[in-house]
Amino acid sequence: MSGKQKFTFLMLLLGLLSAFGPFVTDLYLPALPSLADYFAASPSMAQLSLTMSMLGLSVGQLFVGPLSDKYGRKKLLLVCLLLFVCGTVACIVAPNIVTFNVFRLLQGMAASGGIVIARSISADSYRGPVLTKFLAMVSAVNGVAPIIAPVLGGFLLNFMSWKGTFAVLLLYGALLLFMSGKFQESLPAKRRSKKSVLASFSLYAKVFKNRAYVSYFLVCTFPMIILFGYIASSPFIYQKIYGLSPVGFSLCFALNAVFTAIGCALSGKVGSEFKALKIAGTGMFVFAIAVAVALITHALLPILQVAFMGLTFMFGMSQPPANALALNAERANAGTAAAAIGASGFLMGGIVSPLVGMGDIATSVSIVLVVGAVLTLVSVFAIGSLCAKGIVSHSK
Repeated sequence: MSGKQKFTFLMLLLGLLSAFGPFVTDLYLPALPSLADYFAASPSMAQLSLTMSMLGLSVGQLFVGPLSDKYGRKKLLLVCLLLFVCGTVACIVAPNIVTFNVFRLLQGMAASGGIVIARSISADSYRGPVLTKFLAMVSAVNGVAPIIAPVLGGFLLNFMSWKGTFAVLLLYGALLLFMSGKFQESLPAKRRSKKSVLASFSLYAKVFKNRAYVSYFLVCTFPMIILFGYIASSPFIYQKIYGLSPVGFSLCFALNAVFTAIGCALSGKVGSEFKALKIAGTGMFVFAIAVAVALITHALLPILQVAFMGLTFMFGMSQPPANALALNAERANAGTAAAAIGASGFLMGGIVSPLVGMGDIATSVSIVLVVGAVLTLVSVFAIGSLCAKGIVSHSK
């Protein structure tokens, strides 16, 4: 395989791996009512399956990251994908909702390997602008996949049951398992952690003692409040408040996804990574305020949509430079560093999703978005202050 072919193959594999987790959680969202009917379960028990998968995605990354630093990326990736295939089959044949939810936890933990190892492979293989390019693609997928997956899931339900949706996930996992078999290990044995399995998890303490990493970690994490706040609330905002049909909602949803991808793609075009972070942090604050004002004043839909497009664009712009700077700060422990970033994102999702449904949704989501934007902007300014003092450094 030539260098260009390897680059293309790796980008395709990492893109598919990055979409893995979001598709596991979101592809079947439109099928939740029929899932509850099938198992004769309450809606809350059906929704618990979503919580279980997000819990698995979060906790799984915390284990996979250090283990991949010790045993290598390929071996862990193959194990995770094999477990995913088995867990998906078990979900399809589950006899009751409790069993189904247990295997959803396994599905999430197995899929977590794809997310954290995709970032780790990027950091193993490339540096500088090329690493930023790879992470821009990974971030674009991470931003777009949670938005596209429910739309695709709704489309699939026109032709198949919820089991058919899980059959699609099964095929997805099988394809990744095949492709990962062709992947060449990116972490040679001499660069792997020599610690014992238990001691490998002490790497988290080492990683979080690195002030530069922690600074960029926070700028990776706080925008996830905005992303998941938007994802959890948008169906109710567009359909309940503005009265859009499911098709109209899907179109608005997809348009915002496009702007997320554009933001990711343009993040490397503005100069340094830190300059991109300053623009994105300021932009998220401005557009979060705009969304809040539009929602609270019941502004016309086009005004709200423009504000959402700006907010999702700025979110997309923030992720590639934040991830690149964080992983560059902890290159020796890239798996552990990437795991912490990935787990924190899904943790934010688990915290934020129920918050936006409390009380009046227009008010609650406005508060969540503005808080996420303020925390992000404060973190960016804190990095600037630390850089000025020479405590941390960033790309010029």
